[in-house]
Amino acid sequence: MKRGSLGCALLALGLLGASQVAGAATKTAACTWSATALGAGTAVSAGVTATDGRGSFAGWALPTGQSGDTARAAAWTNGTYTDLGTAGTNGAAVTAENRSGAVAGTALRTIFGTGIVIEKAFKSSGGTLVPLPFPTSSQLPAGYTRSAAVGITDAGDVIGVVRKQDGSGLTAVRWPADRPATVTLLAGAPSSGIGPVAVDTDGSILLDSSEIWRDGTLTRLGTLPGLEYAWPDAIRNGHVAGYGVYNGKNVGVYWDQQHAAHILPKSSYNLSNTHPGFSVSAGGLITGRLDEANGGNDLAGTGYGLWDRGTFVAKFGDLKADLPVVAGDNGTVGGYRYDAATRHSTAYVWRCS
Repeated sequence: MKRGSLGCALLALGLLGASQVAGAATKTAACTWSATALGAGTAVSAGVTATDGRGSFAGWALPTGQSGDTARAAAWTNGTYTDLGTAGTNGAAVTAENRSGAVAGTALRTIFGTGIVIEKAFKSSGGTLVPLPFPTSSQLPAGYTRSAAVGITDAGDVIGVVRKQDGSGLTAVRWPADRPATVTLLAGAPSSGIGPVAVDTDGSILLDSSEIWRDGTLTRLGTLPGLEYAWPDAIRNGHVAGYGVYNGKNVGVYWDQQHAAHILPKSSYNLSNTHPGFSVSAGGLITGRLDEANGGNDLAGTGYGLWDRGTFVAKFGDLKADLPVVAGDNGTVGGYRYDAATRHSTAYVWRCS
């Protein structure tokens, strides 16, 4: 069993003023990137899927290459690897990490031959993974057996969804940090499609309906003539990155802090594989797929680039092997490097200097 990308992450901004964030984005755009492999003990594959925005990372590690092996949640602090476990018997996928280093994610397993899916949201507490509760029968009808975590705020609230075994009844929820044994429904947050897709550090929730939900208020992201099927991927400090179809071409899309849409030049995407989508930092640094005219490979889903908000900056690393997943606000990007010969992945961090 080989692992692909598992998701996106959160960013800390509280210690930076607006001018400092803008300066950080400009510095990152102009720098030289150096790659460092992150060890994962004896695991044969590993990858970064989340960051605290300040140099710590979280993700997954696969102990062996055997089919059906269980992935384990992983963390890297100052380059040191920690095995976070599996949140029970299921493979654990870290979705997000907040500024304090707390992670949230989903333990997922399908029981072969039965069609039964075991899906359980978790968060970290005291260095261990803690399963999160389901709504009570007074909150939702019986039959809700699956939950998934989408993001975690700086306050420690986990945002996610619950659903029935067959995937129906999708409902957006919050697991509040100050009431760890409870879950609340997010009234007014649409849950069509896959519902919430990412969470900003202040608790703003990015929805697959191209809207941002905040304290019961919905704000729609802007559009452009010729832009169709726009889907947001990531949100950070009000910056949003995603993808869509623009005049018949697959492209990346950036929505600024005023929610206006911009097409990312030289960008593309491919949803037929599990490779990373688009990520964005507090200053608006974006990672995502390049189009084929600029070194991307749409069939393989490889070839990544960097954008400073709506402006193309540079190609990223090894176009055939490097897969950036999350952009931090401190001049780092986390992800993994795939080895086609061994079919294994190595967790990597790229630093801007």
